[in-house]
Amino acid sequence: MQHALLIVNPQSRNGQSEALNEAIDVLRRSGIEVDVCVSESASQMVSRIADYHQQDGVVIVAGGDGTISSALESVYESKQTLAIFPMGTANDLARSLGVPQDIIEAAQVIVDDKREKINLAKVNGKYFVNVAHVGLGVDVTHELTSETKKYFGVFAYLGAFISVFKRNKSFRVDIKADDWDCSLRAIHLAVGNGRYYGGGNIVDDDSTLLDGQLNLFCLKPQRWWQLLLLGANLRNGNLRTAERVICKTAKKISIETSKPRQLHADGEFKTDTPAEFEVIPKAIEVIVGDMPLPNIKKD
Repeated sequence: MQHALLIVNPQSRNGQSEALNEAIDVLRRSGIEVDVCVSESASQMVSRIADYHQQDGVVIVAGGDGTISSALESVYESKQTLAIFPMGTANDLARSLGVPQDIIEAAQVIVDDKREKINLAKVNGKYFVNVAHVGLGVDVTHELTSETKKYFGVFAYLGAFISVFKRNKSFRVDIKADDWDCSLRAIHLAVGNGRYYGGGNIVDDDSTLLDGQLNLFCLKPQRWWQLLLLGANLRNGNLRTAERVICKTAKKISIETSKPRQLHADGEFKTDTPAEFEVIPKAIEVIVGDMPLPNIKKD
């Protein structure tokens, strides 16, 4: 690697200007020429990536999962190599890629230049890399504010979850996953492409960004204490044997709700239901650290 385009989201929670400067110095001392672009909007970032044609170059996105998600389509279509400085609240893609949360250590990962080609997911033509939600997950996103994320970090997700559960209502959903289908009432549905979501929760204990699969889980209506008992399972991705939970692995998934509902992915609004999901295996080359690679035992 000889050159890198570093795109910085100035609104990221962990501004860390001194640490960011030191991380840039780590890259430059290793012989990488770094072009820094402070992006004030998603459209500016997308345009800058599309115009980047440096041979042996890498696009480094400094921001959170939402910022990275906004860059995915441009990175994919321009066939760029992606690297990240995790500077958001949850930084779930960094976890899935084995990239340290400390951006100076993340810079060393970029210098080490270990690469993998990872899955990319699409929902109604919109790209995402971590997890897409309908139901509770969307309500949690609405509940979160930049102030709570700034001061409470990943713990803000817990407070938002408790708040929205009190007023959450179930909805009817029809699900098709490859050659399987069902219809049920649910309070939450998630389709995962990556391994982590919501500040370190695991989608499925076998999920990775390398398996070419989507992982769906759907929570049936339940009382607060039942959901509380599910807490450890939700955190660890061990839901396949849990009661009142539907889990499925597939390459293509479609969902239809009785009324259109918002669908968020990577912390951002993407589309409304009905929704069609698909996975694109080995879609994007990324620079990785020590990625979690569990034994894959799919149904």
